[in-house]
Amino acid sequence: MEIRIDADRNIAYIRLTGLLSREIILVAFDAAVADPEYRPGMGRLWDFRASDMSQLDASTVASMAKHASQYPPGINDVKVAFVAERALEFGMGRLFGAHAEDEKTPVAVFYDMEEAEAWITS
Repeated sequence: MEIRIDADRNIAYIRLTGLLSREIILVAFDAAVADPEYRPGMGRLWDFRASDMSQLDASTVASMAKHASQYPPGINDVKVAFVAERALEFGMGRLFGAHAEDEKTPVAVFYDMEEAEAWITS
C-alpha cells in the first residue's frame, strides 16, 4: 500500500498492488483519510493498475461502497476515481460506483491516470 497526498491538487493517491481483499482495501481507505495531510473535501484517486481483484465478489464490493458512510461530509461525499489496467478491475470499479451513488459519492473509473486526475480536479 502506498498513500501519497498532493495538497496542491487536492488529491489523495492510494496505490494497491497484488491480490486484494476487502480488508486490504478498507485498511487503505482508513489509512488515507487518517493521514495527517488528508483534509476534508480532498478527492481520492485509487490506482489499481497493478492489482488483482479476482477474489472479490459483487456483494463484497457493494458492502465496501457503504464503508465511507460512517465518515462525516467532506470524506464520504468527495470525488473518487479508480484507475485500472484490466477489464476485471475496471468492472469492479463501475460496480462500486453504482453502489456509491446511494451514498452521494461521485465515482468514475478510468484506464488512464491523467484522465482520472483531470476528472477529479474538475
